[in-house]
This record gives sequence, C-alpha cells and structure tokens, in this order.
Amino acid sequence: MAAPLNKPYGIQWQQLLGKNNFFELPFRTFDVIRFLKLVFFIKSKSINVVHSHGKGAGLYSRMLKIFIPGIKVIHTFHGLHIQQYNSILRNIYIILERVLNTLTDQFINVSFGEQNVCLKYKLFNKKKSRIIYNAINPITYPSQPKTELRRNLSLPLEQFLIISVLRFNFQKNLPLLVNIAERLRQNKRFLFLIIGDGEQRNEIETIISKKKMNNINILGFRTNVHEYLFASDIYLSTSLWEGLPYSLIEAATCGLPIIATNVTGNTEMVSDAENGYLFPLNNPDIAVKKILELESSPDLQKHMGNNSMRIAENKFQINSMIEQTRNLYRSLSNSDKT
Repeated sequence: MAAPLNKPYGIQWQQLLGKNNFFELPFRTFDVIRFLKLVFFIKSKSINVVHSHGKGAGLYSRMLKIFIPGIKVIHTFHGLHIQQYNSILRNIYIILERVLNTLTDQFINVSFGEQNVCLKYKLFNKKKSRIIYNAINPITYPSQPKTELRRNLSLPLEQFLIISVLRFNFQKNLPLLVNIAERLRQNKRFLFLIIGDGEQRNEIETIISKKKMNNINILGFRTNVHEYLFASDIYLSTSLWEGLPYSLIEAATCGLPIIATNVTGNTEMVSDAENGYLFPLNNPDIAVKKILELESSPDLQKHMGNNSMRIAENKFQINSMIEQTRNLYRSLSNSDKT
C-alpha cells in the first residue's frame, strides 16, 4: 500500500501490513523524488496491479505506467471533483484526465451518477468502466434503547438529534448546514451534531460563534461513529457533490431517515419520500420543512428508517464489493496470459 502516513488510517494500514509493505506518500502533493522511489517499490515487490483511489493517488498510479508499461492500472474516482474549480482550471483538469485515460486499464465508478458525469466530460470510453458500489462491514444493532445510548454519550435525552458525519471542506458545503440549523435555532427541540474534522473547521466554528448559535455541537473526530448514529434521529447531508458517500451508507445501515442534497451520489442512496428526502442544492427552507415533517411524525420516521436499512442491505453489501473488485484484479492479472 502507498498512502500518506496520517492518523488514523495511514497508521493503521502500516501496522496491518508492516513497514516493509507500506510506502509513504505525501499528503495532497506530487513529489517527484517520492514518485521515483515508488517506481522502485513497485518493481521490488513484483506488483502486477495498481489500484488508486481519488485524484492525487490517481496521478501517481497512472504515471507509473510510463516507467512500468506492463503494469495494470485501475482507478476509482470517488466523485469527480470539478465543481470547486473555475472554468480555466476545470478545462485543464478535464484535459489531464483524458490524457491519464490512456495510461489507465480500467476505471471503477462507485455510482451510475458518477459514471454519467465522467462520460459527459468524455474522460473514458464506457467499456473501460465498471460500477462497483461502495459498501461497509455489517453493523450490529445495539441492544440498549436510544435513551441509554444517549446517556452513555452524554447527549440530551429529549431533543431531536440531526447528525452529519463529514470532512470540513468545500465539497461538504458546511455553510448550508449552518444555514439550516440557523433557521431552527429558536426551536429548542432540535440539536445538530457534526462528527469530523478538516481544513474548514476553524472557519465554520468562527461562523457559529459569531452567530451565537447553540444548537450545533461539533464533536470532532470520533472512533465510535455508529454509536452516535444509532443515538440520533435523522441524518443530514449538504454536499455539493459525491461519488457514493460512505457516511450515507452507514446512516442507512443504522436505520436513519436521510435528508440530503439532490446531487450525484446522494441520489443513489436516497429514494425520495421512501427512506428520506432529497432537496434542491442551497435551498435550506425545503430541508427545514422536511426536518419538521419527520420530527412531527414518529411513524414516518420509523418507516423511512426501516426502508433505509432495507436499501442498504439490498444494494451495498461488502461481500459483493470485495468479490467484484477481486474478479477485476484477476481478470487484469490474467489478461497477458491469454
């Protein structure tokens, strides 16, 4: 594995694989020296297939093909991140991806929506792409009631808890989340929980402080996210775009109704009016309306929560994801032998 040696996952991966099998990459930068050392690492390990995830890793993986032509390269986008660029940078990025396409043997898209966006910008031929949904390990439903979970987590017992699990960055659109919470600040029934960290955390905390809002609780990084999900009432996503968000799969698996922006990725997890609601991007009033609708109807909340669990169980199975990925590795590994 080649990845930044960051907490928690980089450290865990290195411990799992051993230092000799872990290659440290810089975080969100391209380092020529590290790249050349990566080439040597790949050759020394006699690696046949390289699978990259995300934009930065994808640059390293595809460039390897220039120095090791026989290697098979798979790339998973996890969301096509072009919305954050102006028109000039967007065009440069699209051209770069089209060039890198020539160095890629196979693409994995984590949702049909993501694949359609890639095809729209002509980043690859459809024959080079497979849809493999993200998935998570099964989650055991807790035996204790929600009130006991909340008591153990020092959460209020009577309030209606709206939870979001995210990275504090541009994509996750935190100002919209704050905007929604601000519209409900006078109603003491509602409390917004945010689990996560990231580069925009200080900025968002400053906004909340200036507005003197006390209905948002930023919990930071947590290792027991599932406990907080089970203790909450609904899940809220305000993302500008997604590939297929793990956080929504986890929320659905934990039986939460989901209120999410009507954007790529979210639409594959949320069936509108079935296991939650989709609302137009940057329209907080509709999101507030749906939150109030769910809060006023425990039966509807329970019905949508059950539907979330059913959708997660039917579409996002970890065994299926692993088997499809393993078969792709095998087919590429054996392609030169046939």
